[in-house]
Amino acid sequence: MSEEFNSLHPYSFKLDGDMHYVFTTEAGVVYHAYFIDFCMYAPHFDGVYMFNIEPEGDTTNIPQDIRISHTIVNILSQFFANHQNSMIMVCDSIDGREYKRNLLFDRWYRHYATAEIIKYDASAETEDYVLYVSLFVHKDNTKKSEIVSAFYELVRNNMYPIE
Repeated sequence: MSEEFNSLHPYSFKLDGDMHYVFTTEAGVVYHAYFIDFCMYAPHFDGVYMFNIEPEGDTTNIPQDIRISHTIVNILSQFFANHQNSMIMVCDSIDGREYKRNLLFDRWYRHYATAEIIKYDASAETEDYVLYVSLFVHKDNTKKSEIVSAFYELVRNNMYPIE
């Protein structure tokens, strides 16, 4: 199989627990992609999950790999097959690369966008950090307006749970 053709296909991944996916790249980097129930943040977040993707080990010299984005999109497509699911993505600020992560996920969304999924963006800023946050909601979600309102209220509260 040619390298160009192979780059169009997602990596195979396995389900390792409830809503926890694992895949390994050609470079040997193991990724964990998982969803965390977000309902503890507000009552309107029933069926809303936070999505995380994390490589194992040292992340300083991970080569760029287009198949990673194809794999993530494949996992997210399965997640959004349930029209009631919604997803929040928080760009981690622990290493100062949150803005670059935000740009990357925005580029992926624009590239792979479908009319089925609506994206809402916001940021929460404190003295110590800026969090870039996105909400992804299936267009047919019957609780879409409540979820979007709760999302922006959470952002106004600097991502702290709403009492």
